[in-house]
Amino acid sequence: MRYIFVLILVCIVVTLAQEKPLIEISNGLLEGTLRKSYNGRIFSSFEGVPYAGPPVGEFRFEPPREPYNWTGTWIANMKYQCLQSSSTPWSKPVVIGDEDCLYINVYVPREKPNPSDNFNVIAHFHGGAFMLGSGHMYAGPEYLMDEDVILVTMNYRVGALGFLSTEDDVVPGNNGMKDQVMSLKWIQNNIRYFGGNSNSVTITGMSAGGASVHLHYFSPLSKGLFHRGFSESGTALDPWVMQEQGLEKAKHLAMLVGCPTDTSKEIIKCLRSRSGNKIAEQMKEFTAVMGCPLAPFAPLIEGNQERAFLTEHPHKKLTDKTVIDVPWIVAIAEQEGYPLGLSFTKIFGEDLEKFDEAAPYLLDYNLYLKDGINVETLGKLFSDRLFVAGADTAAKLQANANKSPVYFYILGYKGQHSLIEQVGINSAKIGATHGDGTLYYLRTPISETNLSDDDEKMKAIFLQWLLSFADNKEPSVTKGKWKPVVNNNGLNYLYINSHNDVRMETVEDLGFNSFWKQLPFKENQNLLQANTNPKEEL
Repeated sequence: MRYIFVLILVCIVVTLAQEKPLIEISNGLLEGTLRKSYNGRIFSSFEGVPYAGPPVGEFRFEPPREPYNWTGTWIANMKYQCLQSSSTPWSKPVVIGDEDCLYINVYVPREKPNPSDNFNVIAHFHGGAFMLGSGHMYAGPEYLMDEDVILVTMNYRVGALGFLSTEDDVVPGNNGMKDQVMSLKWIQNNIRYFGGNSNSVTITGMSAGGASVHLHYFSPLSKGLFHRGFSESGTALDPWVMQEQGLEKAKHLAMLVGCPTDTSKEIIKCLRSRSGNKIAEQMKEFTAVMGCPLAPFAPLIEGNQERAFLTEHPHKKLTDKTVIDVPWIVAIAEQEGYPLGLSFTKIFGEDLEKFDEAAPYLLDYNLYLKDGINVETLGKLFSDRLFVAGADTAAKLQANANKSPVYFYILGYKGQHSLIEQVGINSAKIGATHGDGTLYYLRTPISETNLSDDDEKMKAIFLQWLLSFADNKEPSVTKGKWKPVVNNNGLNYLYINSHNDVRMETVEDLGFNSFWKQLPFKENQNLLQANTNPKEEL
């Protein structure tokens, strides 16, 4: 009798192991895995599906190519990340990842995906200052898989491998953004096989991912590939987003790895002969102090190059009202820049004798530091300069350019954890900070345990507005109405302070925006004078 019982158990286990989800997509057969959502729902996971050809060898620094077909079954249970130099401001850089990295992850709230489901789709771009990160970073699907929605995450090339530019037709740049476009095309071509609705794609992102979302509103390549967007802790008008001096950086990188710098063609030919690891190792040479500038390799204006991702500066596109007109949500945390304030004090102490080394990237800071330098004053400075003022300008200009609504929220709620804990920063002394809203709709390693009661209620609030927004409706909140931004001097926004304190407020000068605009920064002086003419090959 015992033998029969054991035999039955073995048969059950073998049967379950064989019942992995299978899907035939345009490139071949996929085999995924079954996982459990936060509340125990079985869902299908397909991780590591090629959405483009490998950008290796002669295809390094090239735009993404169509994915190849395969025979047999592609086992979609691998996590990939693009080659990058991973570090924090106080640790030594470590090269991780691989150049063959253009893979996409799809999560379906079904044991067996059904093409007739027609679920809304949320496509999430990771953050990391365009220098690091991966599709599975801070993007666990467990919360969303309790709902009837499909989640898609993906890798895109970062650092010099994704954003190097010779500012001519040799390597115009923005290949990391073109990777994102290719992933959105892949969704359009394949998501129906998973039960997704290709006519209802919401793009979301945090930090550089949020800025990426906003940049797609200005790209001719992205038109028709998404239907609404959500930018958390990052917009296209943040001062760290747009790359400057692309050719000079390409020359400097070439010099660092022993390549000639005479012409663009010679630079790229030689850089393709160097190992990817060697190139990634050099990223530390492009920051001055404490990781500033944040994104030395990032999106830039390509001008009239063929198949350009960005032909004009986002600010000009907004003032000219030549944007992709779909709804947009903008979000910041109440203490956005406090992790950077803590980083400075962690390295230099409260006196910050070396602060002047980083000051040129942040000036003018006397308004904030007149009463002394500490975590609070530095945190406010970093918040306003790097995130808040840009979000204020972006939301107002987008509302003026759009017929579709623009919504804005500020997160004041500090939960059990903060996203900055993942980079070794103690969050006990600060409130809601950079990217913390992510914790309430995507699962992260710091939230692997069950949520507190208050965090559970906050998760419910976030999922309610996000899912209603993804369903082509106005974002729904439990109490009252989330009013869109209107084109006037003030900014009306939803303030999320706790699960029972969610209210509309208005501010006249968010992030001291008027102060930052009057300073003689290059981005203020030349904002509308961006060179959009392609350069001849050197």
